[in-house]
Amino acid sequence: MRVRKQVTVLGTLALVSASLAACGGENESSDEIVTLTYATPVVDEILETGERPLIEEFEAAHPGIEVEIEQTPFAEYNTKLTTEMRGGGGPDLGRVNHTDIQMYAAAGFLRPLDDLVADGTLATDRLISGLVDVGQVEGAQLTLPLTTDARVLYVNLGLLEEAGVNATPQTWDELLEAVQAFAGTDIYGYGFPTDNDYSLAYEAAGPYINTAGGDILDADGRPAASGNPGTADALTLLQDIVATGAVPPGLDNIPGDTLSQLFAQQELAMMLGGPWVRSQIESYSDDLVYGEDWITAPVPVQEAGDASSSAAGGWQIGMFEATEHPEEAAALLAWLTEPENLQALNVDEAFPPTTDGLEVAPWGEDEFYSAFAEVLPNAQVPITPVARVAEIAAAFESSLEPAVIQPGNSIEEALAAFDASAEEILQ
Repeated sequence: MRVRKQVTVLGTLALVSASLAACGGENESSDEIVTLTYATPVVDEILETGERPLIEEFEAAHPGIEVEIEQTPFAEYNTKLTTEMRGGGGPDLGRVNHTDIQMYAAAGFLRPLDDLVADGTLATDRLISGLVDVGQVEGAQLTLPLTTDARVLYVNLGLLEEAGVNATPQTWDELLEAVQAFAGTDIYGYGFPTDNDYSLAYEAAGPYINTAGGDILDADGRPAASGNPGTADALTLLQDIVATGAVPPGLDNIPGDTLSQLFAQQELAMMLGGPWVRSQIESYSDDLVYGEDWITAPVPVQEAGDASSSAAGGWQIGMFEATEHPEEAAALLAWLTEPENLQALNVDEAFPPTTDGLEVAPWGEDEFYSAFAEVLPNAQVPITPVARVAEIAAAFESSLEPAVIQPGNSIEEALAAFDASAEEILQ
């Protein structure tokens, strides 16, 4: 991993000893400083250990370039960027949520990276290929992965033992049997979030759909849920879990943080969650010890012997069309996507999107991440990226959640209703 240099706060640097001779432009003097604007929505705690020190290293290695970090809260980030870019301005490069790539592409906000990949400026050989593919639109490479994540099964070992469950569930049948063991008790066997438009696709059903080989949209971005056995089976699994009665009340609007709190208070035995759930559990309880009281395990599979998968997400990075300094922006983009720098950037945030990302420290030295390492190679984004993916996710949530949380309702009818809604959205 690259050793980070300690330099002064961004913006006070005056590294003016040289500039990139080939990047200055005809009217720029040889000692003129090029200023890039880099956009990010991460909070201070993540920025100060991730992007900022890497950008400071970049400035030290490229004394003709200074970088201003434009930090915007996540809730305002997309609106701010798209407003600026529709006006012909905006940052030179920055983060792009994987769900927004198609929309940015349709609006012409992203500069193609194909030439930079072809000439070796940008290296993709150690990046997870499926995540590289997420950044392709109509054959053009518009973004590259910056972070990734996945969901695994969180298990309270003590609660399972008290309920007479002697092994962590590895299959859907074992999971359902384990949840059933908590029926009629004051402990919830399983919970899943339902509080936002992405909950069902990414957190609740998506990992099981991917594990079963199902689809929400097909590879071409067309509705494909109805009549898909893997998709129907995964949603039926959740419906069967709800039917046990061993789930928290208010299933129509449960935040993930509430589930973390229940888990930390030893009122919930199992749930799916990403790596961020660990800090939530630890913030709610000092008593639970990982490896003794609770563990993470791969997402249970439909049939014994199947490969476990999960729902993945994460941020990508792109160069914006309005940049007036494409060569300098390309240099920073290449710097941030070097495998060692991706590993450094993700230490306090998520996972590096590299093929060996979880084999290096700190991930490879912490048993907590072993389940993530098992599912990540097969993990996929649960909804094929399309320009109106937010509406597709909302339609999936609104169509399927009532059927999932009300056993007896037809999953297949709900899937058919979703496909019809998605068809209208995508017209």
